[in-house]
Amino acid sequence: MAVWLLIRAVCVALLSRNWLNKTSAAIASFKIWNLLIRSWPPAVLALATGFWLMGFLLQIWRLESFGSTYDQALFLQELWSTAQGRPFESSLSSVLSSAVAVNGDLPNVAYLHLGQHANALTLLLAPAVAAFGWLVLPFAQSTALTAAGLVLWRIAQPRLSEELAWRLVLSYFLSGAVIGPMLENFHDLIWYPLLGFLILGGLLDRRWRLVVLSSVALLLVREDSGLLLFSIGLWSAVRRPDLRGIGVGLMLISCVWVLLVTGLIQPSVDASLSDRFLQEKFGHLVEDVSGGTLSVLFQMLQKPAALLEALVSPPGSTFGFLIALSLPLLLVPLFSVDAALIVSAPLLIALLSQGRTALAVTLRYVLALVPGLYIGTLLWWQANPSVWKKRWLRPCWTAALTLGLLMTIVSNPHRTFSAVVPDSFSPWVHVSPSEMLRRRAVGIKALSLIPPTASVSGDTPLLPRLAQREVAIRFPNGVNYLDRDGQVQEVDWIAAFPGYYSPLVPLFKRETQQQRRILNAVEKLTSEGRYQQVFCESGVLILRRSSGTTQDQNSSSDKSNFCLLPHGEDPSGFSS
Repeated sequence: MAVWLLIRAVCVALLSRNWLNKTSAAIASFKIWNLLIRSWPPAVLALATGFWLMGFLLQIWRLESFGSTYDQALFLQELWSTAQGRPFESSLSSVLSSAVAVNGDLPNVAYLHLGQHANALTLLLAPAVAAFGWLVLPFAQSTALTAAGLVLWRIAQPRLSEELAWRLVLSYFLSGAVIGPMLENFHDLIWYPLLGFLILGGLLDRRWRLVVLSSVALLLVREDSGLLLFSIGLWSAVRRPDLRGIGVGLMLISCVWVLLVTGLIQPSVDASLSDRFLQEKFGHLVEDVSGGTLSVLFQMLQKPAALLEALVSPPGSTFGFLIALSLPLLLVPLFSVDAALIVSAPLLIALLSQGRTALAVTLRYVLALVPGLYIGTLLWWQANPSVWKKRWLRPCWTAALTLGLLMTIVSNPHRTFSAVVPDSFSPWVHVSPSEMLRRRAVGIKALSLIPPTASVSGDTPLLPRLAQREVAIRFPNGVNYLDRDGQVQEVDWIAAFPGYYSPLVPLFKRETQQQRRILNAVEKLTSEGRYQQVFCESGVLILRRSSGTTQDQNSSSDKSNFCLLPHGEDPSGFSS
């Protein structure tokens, strides 16, 4: 009931433009604010400011409470290495490569993330990371998604009534497809809504320079960002006769770019694209993915029946996915031909992909659908303005927005709201904010023992704090890596947090297995004398590589200490 009242109060406040205008009037004396309101109404700016603050502060909370995980560390290390003059380099990315994940090789300190994702645009953040550190990532993530909402207003304002334009932008900022990816670990897809809106707005307004610059930037987001550009070109060619030539050109450029990057550039760096990513996504549709993107496409086209089955299977999840995406927009995208065309290629990939996250609305991949959903809805309302005269639509839209926001918060995307939303209701599993702050203090104390340039193997929750270094790999996956000369080396330090998983054990299988693997690995390494324990408190453990002498082997690894788990559980009970 308390959560419902909170959501209701938030929605009532946000839906009142007069209230937001009065709130923003208090800061109207600032010159920069006066400049901004020439392009956006105070209510829109206040809404965008609230969205940005919410995203940035919740990202900070996730980082400070050790809620951020592997990808946050991976991108931070990649940007840090780029700032050091080694573009795309990341030993954490190497852990996910096919050589390590599939073939069992050791992580390589000189591995280039380019082999997995050609995220050249994101590397532009590297100088800022060198200057301001990890804060740049949540700042960029919140800013890019907020800026996209402001661009959406500029596109909607001259084409819709003020009330409709307001509700469209409000739907963007309250959508789970935007809130979820904003609260996720940092990722390279944050540019999709902004660049997609800029390209579509440029096409509608015939601003060709904007279209060209934004299209080039979009292609540099990732190797598969050409799918979004292809869909925009398809929409231009089909729905805009005056833009047909430009649309066909965008389609050709995007196809050539995708084939160039995935067929030549990435395979020359690493085989992960075919050996792992294509296999994980489309292995259920094709027998051999080793031929690359073009080969996989031809093989899928030869099985139309299997393609059709994959598009609608499982029916319940597919239907729920489409409804959840469209609910904040009053289901209008389901009836919009423009929306269908602009989301066609990214949606096709989402529906054909296999895996438990393929149809998750709050994951980063849905950002490729956002430009099509919102511009398609805008164009539908522009073509059907008389529908808005039906007064019953307003309360229905308000109810749809409220329901969507409530579902987003209760689903606790990426466990961002775990301080107030339990991880499980039955049985009850909840980590209080005070407990999160307590384990944060212990974690910071433990990590302060590790020198900033030392090689380290870290547990997932701790890696975002350890990523700004040359050698960082994942524990308990291993402690060995290949240096730049191809020689096998052993990390100097190990940072583990088995107590982090205790509240989720044994209810959550993945966390239970992770804790067991950590405890078994620690027992093996310390009993062999390879590492000695230098810190163990409240479930946080720091090990340092031994020099091999007898006196180096610290007896503090004795399990009678019970410091490996936060509440004194016996670690021996977790041995396999």
